[in-house]
Amino acid sequence: MRFIYYRTVRLADTDAAGVIYFARLLSICHEAYESSLETSGIQLRDSIENSSIAIPIAHCSADFLRPIFCNDKLTIHLSSQFLKQNEFEIDYLIYGQSTSLKCLAKAKTRHVCIDLATRRRNALPETMTQWLHEPSTHEDK
Repeated sequence: MRFIYYRTVRLADTDAAGVIYFARLLSICHEAYESSLETSGIQLRDSIENSSIAIPIAHCSADFLRPIFCNDKLTIHLSSQFLKQNEFEIDYLIYGQSTSLKCLAKAKTRHVCIDLATRRRNALPETMTQWLHEPSTHEDK
């Protein structure tokens, strides 16, 4: 799945130095992930309330290449990759719209599907497998 998400950095996203707080970048990436699921027709509330599985993040990382400031307009390019029947990864490239499209940051999350009762790995649901293999690019403005 490839997806583009647009987001403006808000004051609440920044730290005392006036740049994006490191954890907020990962939160914004997660917004892009949620938006891509919703755009694909996956109802998040239904998926949570009516499911015996969960898909938590097992690993995350971020590299900050340039400062990101309050009111910066970001373009986030999400690209997912199927790894195993119960695991996938998402790469995020974060660009500034006013910086000649230079890459400002990169992030990665690895997700693992588990059974809620046993906490053991479980196969991804069909909706997630379809989302992972969607060929088209969607944009959320």
